[in-house]
Amino acid sequence: MKKVILLVLLFLFNFSFAQTSKSSFTLENRKITDYPFNPVISEKINEKIVLKKEYQFLDSLNFRSIHYKSFDNLKLRGFLIEPKKKGNYPVLIYNRGGNGNFGAVNSVFLTEFLSKIANEGYIVIGSQLRGTSVSEGVDEFGGKDVNDVLSLFDIIDQLPNADKNRIGVFGWSRGVMTNFLMLKKTNRIKTNIAIAGQADLIQTKRPEMFGVYRERIPGYAKDSVAALKTRSSLLAIDSIQNKKVSHFIIQGNKDVKVDISNAFAFYSKLNSKEYTTRLLVYENEGHDLEIVNDNLLNQIADWLKRYL
Repeated sequence: MKKVILLVLLFLFNFSFAQTSKSSFTLENRKITDYPFNPVISEKINEKIVLKKEYQFLDSLNFRSIHYKSFDNLKLRGFLIEPKKKGNYPVLIYNRGGNGNFGAVNSVFLTEFLSKIANEGYIVIGSQLRGTSVSEGVDEFGGKDVNDVLSLFDIIDQLPNADKNRIGVFGWSRGVMTNFLMLKKTNRIKTNIAIAGQADLIQTKRPEMFGVYRERIPGYAKDSVAALKTRSSLLAIDSIQNKKVSHFIIQGNKDVKVDISNAFAFYSKLNSKEYTTRLLVYENEGHDLEIVNDNLLNQIADWLKRYL
């Protein structure tokens, strides 16, 4: 078995580049000959490090780091997971939560979640966004960073194994805002999976978020209402380009970061616009939905099979 144990960490470090046919981006592969021992996903048998049975599927996937430039010429980082087997695969764009370095996609989330979606026969791609330790620029929390994700379409269009007509978005927390702002700007998205998203930033029940808004959002100090309205997921529904896009809204009813009322607000408005929409509420679950991880993966897999 090839040693792939920590390949999921590759996007965090500097590696040699594998140039693509165009100069707009590079996909990094690295032949790793030595890995530190990771007891979570691997074990030692006869002094050899091998993947545990439940993680052997990782050997059927390629993990790549993406270096690309934004529309305003910033150097950005992203990630891509794809099945090794030749084929034509639908694409799922994952939109991260948090802001700045907080919430950036890490090796645990790649291994425990996104790779399991890719293993169902999908290319999973995402941006770490501007304003992190691995990307240039300043995070604008729903500003120019949305274009950082839209730029991934240029990469998708050059992937030989990507089905360019079957593209979905999957956002968690802040990533839900990114999803809906993308839907205003492109008609290429077929389905939208939104977990624990704030429907209206003004209505947040977390006072600390207003500090994030002041720090991240240009123009917030001058006109906070206008700045937040342009980032409102709920208002964005009125301007969705693809009127046939389906929506899967998911949240835990004990979420203390984003009140469950947001999920109901999404569902109500999307239904009023006659979009295909499903609402899934997990009882006694919080923002991260940690306990229901396996069920959540199954629910997402079933949705993607039907709508992507």
